Amino acid sequence: MIINFHPKEIESKLGVQVISELNKDNKHQVFHSTDKSKQEWQDIIRSEEELHLVAPVYWWGFSYNFDKWVQDVIAYGFAFLFDETGKKGLMNGRKFNVHLTHGHTPDGDPTMKENLEERLRTGIFNYVGAEVEIIWYMVQR
Repeated sequence: MIINFHPKEIESKLGVQVISELNKDNKHQVFHSTDKSKQEWQDIIRSEEELHLVAPVYWWGFSYNFDKWVQDVIAYGFAFLFDETGKKGLMNGRKFNVHLTHGHTPDGDPTMKENLEERLRTGIFNYVGAEVEIIWYMVQR
């Protein structure tokens, strides 16, 4: 399954290209992050479905759609909890493939990439006991 986090109102050429390449053999369903409810997304995450998240990067941050989805779906009680022994990640090694698009050149700001990758790895996916593979797509000039 491919989940698109680019705004519906704005067609991202790079986002469309990435999704087309990921789905060149038509084996994935493609949804926008707003197409399903929190419960539907959580049911999909519980499944064995291969997940590809395609998200834009703006101003050293993730899109509103991506941040909102993470906050709503990768939520307390579903993805992690706290008990008398501390925090527990509940994702049991669930694999996520995160494909990030950015209008920068590949030799662009390495500090931005490092910061965003750290947030994804440590601050989101590893925090809840999931695994993440991060793939960058940048404008070639």
